[in-house]
Amino acid sequence: MRRFIRHVLPIALLIVGAAPLDTSASVAVAAPAPAAASANPAPAVQPGIREWHGGRGMFHLSHRSRIVLEAAESAELSSTAHTFATDLSAITGRTLPVVTATPRADDIALRGRSADTQLGPQGYALDIGDILTAEAAGDTGVFHATQTIEQAIKLDGRHVSVPRGTARDWPDIEQRAQMLDVGRKYFPLSYLKTQIREMAWQKLTTFHLHLTDWSGFRIQLPQFPGLASADSYSPAELRELQDYARTYHVDVVPEIDLPGHSTPLTTYDPTLRFACTSMDRATWPGGERGGWTLDITKQHTRDFVHGLLEAVMPLFDSDYVHVGGDEIGLDDKKNACPELVSYQDARGFDYTGDVFVDFLNSLNEQVRSHGKITEAWAWWNQYGQQSSIAPDRTIVLDDYIDRDPAPLVAQGYTVVAAPEPVLYVSPGFGQKLGDYGYVDIRDTYENYAFPTPAAGGGRVLGYKIARWSDSAETQSTAFFDHFAHRPLQVMAARTWGSPRAASAWTFLGRADAVGGPPGSSTGYLTALPKAGLTATTDSDETAAEDGRAGNILDDNPYTTWHTAYSPASAPMPHHVTLDLGADRQLAGFRYLPRQDAAANGRIGAWTFAVSTDGATWRTVARGSFGDNQTEKEIIFSRTRARHVRLTATSAANGLPYAGAAELTLLRPASARVPD
Repeated sequence: MRRFIRHVLPIALLIVGAAPLDTSASVAVAAPAPAAASANPAPAVQPGIREWHGGRGMFHLSHRSRIVLEAAESAELSSTAHTFATDLSAITGRTLPVVTATPRADDIALRGRSADTQLGPQGYALDIGDILTAEAAGDTGVFHATQTIEQAIKLDGRHVSVPRGTARDWPDIEQRAQMLDVGRKYFPLSYLKTQIREMAWQKLTTFHLHLTDWSGFRIQLPQFPGLASADSYSPAELRELQDYARTYHVDVVPEIDLPGHSTPLTTYDPTLRFACTSMDRATWPGGERGGWTLDITKQHTRDFVHGLLEAVMPLFDSDYVHVGGDEIGLDDKKNACPELVSYQDARGFDYTGDVFVDFLNSLNEQVRSHGKITEAWAWWNQYGQQSSIAPDRTIVLDDYIDRDPAPLVAQGYTVVAAPEPVLYVSPGFGQKLGDYGYVDIRDTYENYAFPTPAAGGGRVLGYKIARWSDSAETQSTAFFDHFAHRPLQVMAARTWGSPRAASAWTFLGRADAVGGPPGSSTGYLTALPKAGLTATTDSDETAAEDGRAGNILDDNPYTTWHTAYSPASAPMPHHVTLDLGADRQLAGFRYLPRQDAAANGRIGAWTFAVSTDGATWRTVARGSFGDNQTEKEIIFSRTRARHVRLTATSAANGLPYAGAAELTLLRPASARVPD
């Protein structure tokens, strides 16, 4: 699941921003009368709306606006409606009552019994006129509609209006997932909730928790006292997490990785270990410690695993239980293990690999006996491994090695694809383009097809970003967020089926316009659009590399402003100045260092000043950035300015240079912005 050896101040502060409304030709706009120019463009929500027919004018919230439910649907939609009301209050400063009544002008009506079969269970339709009506086939679709409405209101400068028009919107892919490796690194419950809210904002559906690995078993089980790591989740916390996730229509899928990655289990009960070194140790990180793979030739081990899953499964609501199954020793290691070969012979299997496929199928029988669906990593036939039997076709396989899931689909499997070159976020290994585990967001957005073949009775159920903690276990959550944030945005848009922007960088600008969900650190601010801004500097490098000042305004994280290399002794300070074209209200900025993992150009101590005339400056913030590549966010008291200047008074690492990949100005994005 990771690879053949095997995923913010630093950006817990997610990159938000502002960009113009999406007017790309790929958005369907009704032929208006009298003039096409008078039709409203689609609001630039993310993921983008698939079908839009623009009307004229705006729907406005007023003092009389309500959220209206039909009596027959009030029980089903009540939770979504009240969550929606809370979010709107944060965005608009208005508290809309939730009522059961007949809608009137200025109301938002939520309806959950649409007969439009193309929308499916997750899609929705909008009819925005005197009344804003959101209709779907059920509660999940209605919830997705509310996220679109919230984003559209947030994009409005006064936070009260939505363009009139009609929309139909539905996803291409059923399961749009994020996996987080909490086995190697413990992430607190509060962080997991933050991820769920961010996922819902982007209409992602599934939160896969990799709960066990060599460095931790993260579930406290009364049936197995002493097994859980010191940092772990109690049953009450898991209940709280899933109740929160249900509010936001996100499914929490547990993974207990078996029989590899089982060091905590073999430490807890050493009799579960293989005696042979070839299977007891492994080549993957953590495997050198021994106890990596459970000795499934022992009935004691199988009984232990059965009891473990019986204890875990009732703690989770999901229809899916992930049982791992990856990174078991390859055939040379299996064939060098005497007890494994003896077990193979005794059972009449053709290959030692059959022992592990048989074990996976036995786990599947147990999971299915609970009315649930088994999910596992597709490992049994990788790297030339041989087996005369195959995993049962009722098992959902996570395909992480192939770019295209078609071969597994053709074998009749239901597949969730997480191809390593496209969707793996593993910042302990990859921190720049070309590294393993670093997502090339341009390639993923512009070139990867997200194929959905249907052959041999199989299908593609979903795609997931896989976020691994290998070799980064001591890093902050902000560090991990920095590398995952953009890939999640890209995957969310592509798997939904949104109209494609002209480039990945155009898409990022539009995604930044929306910002984060209400209540998040990014929910109160969005970026000032960069179109029309100009940048000047006292020093830039144009000979050895393209280090022009204007690179900080192109929404491309891989271009950089860099001060001149020669003379290298040019003293600090260095500065970059932005002309905004007009007075703007500002509340902060984001500084993104160069993203090729090079250390030069990282700013250390800095000041940030504003001006209305470009001559008289007032410092509104000062501080010092850490020596790393993660994005930093600074918030200051709201102010108006025509010009801003970031001055580097020192470098983070003592080198005589300053630079930045992007400098993003932040403005208030809701009616309730804390000072």
